[in-house]
Amino acid sequence: MAAPEESRKQYDNVATAYSTVEELPCSKIEAELIHTALGNCIGLSVLDLGGGSGLHARRAIDAGASAVDVVDISVEMMKVGQDIEVSLGRGDRIRWIAADLASPLGDQDAGKALKAEGYDIVMANWLFDHATSVEDLKAMWGNVVAYLKSGGKFLGVRVRSIHAEYMTYGKYGASFSEVEEIPGGLAYSCNCLTQPPFSFACTSMTESRLLTDETPKRLGLVDFETLKPEETDVVRGDLEFWKDFVADPNLAVVVARKP
Repeated sequence: MAAPEESRKQYDNVATAYSTVEELPCSKIEAELIHTALGNCIGLSVLDLGGGSGLHARRAIDAGASAVDVVDISVEMMKVGQDIEVSLGRGDRIRWIAADLASPLGDQDAGKALKAEGYDIVMANWLFDHATSVEDLKAMWGNVVAYLKSGGKFLGVRVRSIHAEYMTYGKYGASFSEVEEIPGGLAYSCNCLTQPPFSFACTSMTESRLLTDETPKRLGLVDFETLKPEETDVVRGDLEFWKDFVADPNLAVVVARKP
């Protein structure tokens, strides 16, 4: 299993800097894809697993969600999000819950704070890129399925192409380095080319990166769809700049459904 203390520390350390990623080109295409995946959220409840400082939780609120519960291992990341919500004067529409998502939430105190009836939408953005083993990945997907209502929608961002040539120099605002094989996947460093830049360790299991998704399919999720970056306004606005990304995307936004 993953070492939760190590994961918590690395995100605590970059909590303040992480908010600067919104201005990166890759974050702008991610934002549009997430907006499309969320759709109309009026009156819906949302669970944001690995939601950090609430970047996509706020997007769900903007799309009409009645409430969002953010679960993350980094208290410092969530404090950043709480401060943002205070500045927006939005009260308690977003709740912040600390937990290790590589373990079943039902076995942790956090499970008692979550809605027993489940959520209309469960997000897991970049969460699977911190599964350091197949067992971690199974536990993460188990938490998704356990708290998603029947008929509910899953959506999430994940790493797709690690070896794309443009990811060696950061054409779209981020790069990967120190790539090495681990059992079941790859470990690497993700470098965000903000000012100042910062880095953090990631891992991607093969089934997640290749979008085969055997684990969630075994757990009962259906109707998997990968949103097409070439259909975004961001890409249409500058086809030449985005042609390398479209040919070999380094990220994917995936949606699915629980019958």
